[in-house]
Amino acid sequence: MLLVLANGVFAGAELAVISLRRTRLKELVEQGSSSAKAVEALRADPERFLATVQIGITVIGATAAAFGGASIANRLAPLLANLGLPAETADEVALAGVVVIVSYLSLVLGELVPKSLALRAGERYALLIGPPLRGLSWLMRPVVWFLTASSNVVLRLFGDKTNFSESRLSAEELQALVEEAAKQGSLDPRAGEIAARAFEMGELTVGELMVTREQIIALRRHASAEEIRQTLLEHGHSRMPVFEGTMDNIVGYVIAKDLLGVAWEGHLIVLEDVMRPAFFLVETMRAMDALKELQRRRMQLAVVVDERGGVVGLLTIEDLVEEMVGDILSESETPEELVVRESPVAAVVQGSAAIRDINRELGLDLDENQDYSTVAGLSIALAGGAIPEPGTKLQTKNGLELEVLEATPRRVRTVRIHLPPPKPEGE
Repeated sequence: MLLVLANGVFAGAELAVISLRRTRLKELVEQGSSSAKAVEALRADPERFLATVQIGITVIGATAAAFGGASIANRLAPLLANLGLPAETADEVALAGVVVIVSYLSLVLGELVPKSLALRAGERYALLIGPPLRGLSWLMRPVVWFLTASSNVVLRLFGDKTNFSESRLSAEELQALVEEAAKQGSLDPRAGEIAARAFEMGELTVGELMVTREQIIALRRHASAEEIRQTLLEHGHSRMPVFEGTMDNIVGYVIAKDLLGVAWEGHLIVLEDVMRPAFFLVETMRAMDALKELQRRRMQLAVVVDERGGVVGLLTIEDLVEEMVGDILSESETPEELVVRESPVAAVVQGSAAIRDINRELGLDLDENQDYSTVAGLSIALAGGAIPEPGTKLQTKNGLELEVLEATPRRVRTVRIHLPPPKPEGE
């Protein structure tokens, strides 16, 4: 029991130290709390901290298993033999029983209970365990170095190396923790959803988030004042690209507020008076890298091009933010219904809808591919590369049926997804 409880102390400590809010920790440090300073030191060196926790959990778990097998099983076997079991059978049953009991106690008292307590009372838990854990982490430095070096000797054969940080906290594990915390109520569900979207965004590319070429509203380089005024009134975009000749030749962009005065007064001669240089991104660039680059350049808009330099879309800061928080609509905009539920087992979706949005909305697991990211793209891929005609029924790998409702020779407009029947309550 002592070993199991010690395992629980380490399991809870890991979660408590990591979950303590940075601002609250800073406040406690400024108040002079020595425990808070210990926690801050642990978080400043996450590899050593996580290594200490991992070593503690591993050693204690192995010791508990060895002790249970060597001590408890040996004492239990004679009792079972006295009940009439053969000696060999008694030994096997005793060992199996000890494994079940130790596993049960380790899961309940060594993992679930301490982690739940760490989530509910994370600050007190972290401040209590911080000082002794910091001392233990200092003592563990030689062990951490030895284990890391040993692992890297083996991994060198595979051209790789490791550290304790990556082995303890993967992105998937962090996302699972966030989703579980939101489900249990210790984290606001909306905050949990935003965090989950942020994790998913790390895998997305610019091409998956951009406004497609067909949706771009742009101005001609030599547009008249009347044409500019009409475009501003009809579309009202805050930023618009400027092209010369064709859309593939974007020469810059303009900000609507720079145009308003000169356009309404009629003094605008050429757009070059207010045009700013365009910034180009490749559609295969990671979305998070694009966000950093736009922030660094203090720009709100980028032109997206393919590998041949052709314009395929536009990306704005708003597009990137909306991927994390959902649609941000202005007072004059109306939300676009990407999904219309016809029944519990059928939904009509727009062909232009992103597969990831449909998966979120309908709780599905439709596959995305580097060649497509929309429902229309999925339908075309399932049809063998041709645009399917209205009424065509297609089967996905996981057994879902897609029925094309509206399509033109150039695009798929709407698709009906036949959903699996809902599970009965309680399953």
